[in-house]
Amino acid sequence: MTAVTHTGGRPDVIVVGGGFAGLAAATALAEQDARVVVLEGRPYLGGRARSWLDPETGQVVDNGQHLFMGCYRETLRFLTRLGTREHLALQPRLAMHLIDRGGQVGTFSLPALPALPAPVDRLAAFLRYPGLSMTERWGLTRVARAVRREARRCAAGGDTDPVLERSTVAGWLDQLGQTEEAKRRLWYPVSISALNELPNRASAAMLAPVLREAFLGGADDARLGVPSVGLSDLYAEPSAHYLRQRHCTIRLRSPVRRVVIENRRCAGVVLGTGERVNAGAVVLAAAHSDLLDLLPPVAAADPGFAGVPALEWSPILSVYLWFGGPVFDLPFAALVDGTWHWIFDRRGIGGREGGAQGVTLVCSAARHLVDRSIESLVRSALDDLHAFVPESRRATLRRSLVIKEKRATFSPACGTSALRPPPQTPYDGLYLAGDWTATGLPATIEGAVQSGHACARLAARGAVS
Repeated sequence: MTAVTHTGGRPDVIVVGGGFAGLAAATALAEQDARVVVLEGRPYLGGRARSWLDPETGQVVDNGQHLFMGCYRETLRFLTRLGTREHLALQPRLAMHLIDRGGQVGTFSLPALPALPAPVDRLAAFLRYPGLSMTERWGLTRVARAVRREARRCAAGGDTDPVLERSTVAGWLDQLGQTEEAKRRLWYPVSISALNELPNRASAAMLAPVLREAFLGGADDARLGVPSVGLSDLYAEPSAHYLRQRHCTIRLRSPVRRVVIENRRCAGVVLGTGERVNAGAVVLAAAHSDLLDLLPPVAAADPGFAGVPALEWSPILSVYLWFGGPVFDLPFAALVDGTWHWIFDRRGIGGREGGAQGVTLVCSAARHLVDRSIESLVRSALDDLHAFVPESRRATLRRSLVIKEKRATFSPACGTSALRPPPQTPYDGLYLAGDWTATGLPATIEGAVQSGHACARLAARGAVS
């Protein structure tokens, strides 16, 4: 990627970081005619959500497989701004496929006809949930009612229920009388993928907003989908083009050494080379583990940032397997009690026509696997593929690729809500963006984009002339 050239003069806003949060902030500011400089330490944009072409197969590889939802309103607004909304293939109506060992497929879906209003359509879906008894299906509604009560509390201006803040997902579901089978077949697949944390560690307060959208939103909000192109083509490269067209600047290989604070106001940044770049405001869209290192010592000691060092990372593993022909005929599915949690068919996602046919198996909250050898992880993924998709045993593996994202997301363990800082910092002109900030959501693309847009609004009010 070539750098975008600015027309000159001091920028209104510096955005540090070129992932979803940073590029959402930068493009939202550019949309308002702000002069923006994006500083990215890597030689590419995209951060933890980017893609490239595998040189052997010619197929697109994402460094993390992501599911999108129709309720990702800020993300859809971002993609609409870029002109790439059409590349996000959302389902017509929710259909979550679950595969048991041996290959039996069940589907949790909203009724298509007749169209029912929410939440009646969710009740109808629960009463047809695969693999559960009728008593267990009725029991699912206890969770829906609890989520509805929490939503009403928040809508009335109340804080999140402290019981939810203290409860793990597993403990909360037990309190609501969910059976082991209900947890195994529905709640745990949803929570592990949405939170990237195990149910006995994850905070119930972080699962509640996910379920709120699924249970209380319209049918369009509950839809799932994946991009039809790689992540870089979905948003990173289009963001660069959008900024270029608006005479903004992107500087790659430009790591920031520290933020400049003068008289409790952010005045710019100093790069690793020693160069100082001044601006009216700085949006810091960096990883939470880098925040304190980027601040001057006096600022890093501010109580407003005190909780950030306690945030932990949670890893995600992805294994790409390519075969001579198709081995899986669903776009994506959850594996019930699998070592690997989800399987995705990659045939519809960009890349060269023909050639090897790829699937991706994903394991979230993968601390127990992340240090295993590449060969061991490929073997494990193949074992699950063969167990859940028996016809795949006849296919010949042509190539494999393992992607370890050890710092995929922050861990939404109990108590972490209090550790996440808001976008507005104690210093004028300094704003924080990222999925780890206080978005009210777990570490999702929607949370990252939401935070970027929030920072853009704050910076526009304070810095754009």
